Amino acid sequence: MTLPPALARPAQPSSPCSRRRLACRLAGLAAALWLPAASRAAPEADASLCGSAPHPAYPAVDQPALVQSWLPGHVRDGPGPDCSVLQGRDFELLVRLTASFNHPADQDGLLTRLGAVSALKGASYWSFTDRKRQLLFKEAYAVDSAASLQPRPDFTATELRAGQELCFVHSDNRSSKLQHYGMRLVKISPDLLRLQVENLDELRMYGLLVASPRETQWSVTLERLGPGRWGYRSLLGQRRLRLGRNQQHRLSNLARSVAMFDLLAGRQTEIEGHR
Repeated sequence: MTLPPALARPAQPSSPCSRRRLACRLAGLAAALWLPAASRAAPEADASLCGSAPHPAYPAVDQPALVQSWLPGHVRDGPGPDCSVLQGRDFELLVRLTASFNHPADQDGLLTRLGAVSALKGASYWSFTDRKRQLLFKEAYAVDSAASLQPRPDFTATELRAGQELCFVHSDNRSSKLQHYGMRLVKISPDLLRLQVENLDELRMYGLLVASPRETQWSVTLERLGPGRWGYRSLLGQRRLRLGRNQQHRLSNLARSVAMFDLLAGRQTEIEGHR
């Protein structure tokens, strides 16, 4: 749901276009880092990342989160996960996080916490690129619609319970531009909450398309396990990987998925071992 850092490319031999350095570099960047959807080979049917494997058990509160990812031809951390919480099955990247945490609030208290999108501002994450913890979100706040950049108060539990798509914006450490996202409570019962988040804007880097609207999907399920104890399961799906290396997309989205759990649970997960 965020943009990966750009890749450094090895120097190329001199060519007739060396006298037009800027145009040549832009053309090379487009050719090397972005492929139109029409030119990408469709995934083989038997290579689908989605499956029907049962969810793993929640680790104990004092145990590290279970972080898994699936990437065609690279990483498959177990059988294909059930993708029914997402829209569709044609994903080129999946990242799942399973954990449990203590939280004294009741269900409405958790909804209020989930609706507090302004709390994203200043959150940190582990950057695999820079090999250190650093700022993730530079700005974040709620808005009234996907056509607005005017801040409004955070969303209340009542607003989330209505089940309508609510809009917010954020800018991260890789881009200063505010991007719109939509969040919606898609399921609620006395012991379970499920939230869905999607990008509403077209995401670009250096003028090149990274994600079309709603190509990045993130589902978060919170399940009551006992008094003050909640199970947490998130599944992030990216439909197309257009800019950068696939492994880079995996690490970037893995780090951000962990950061979102850490922010809610009030902990700091060590993830360097997932490289």
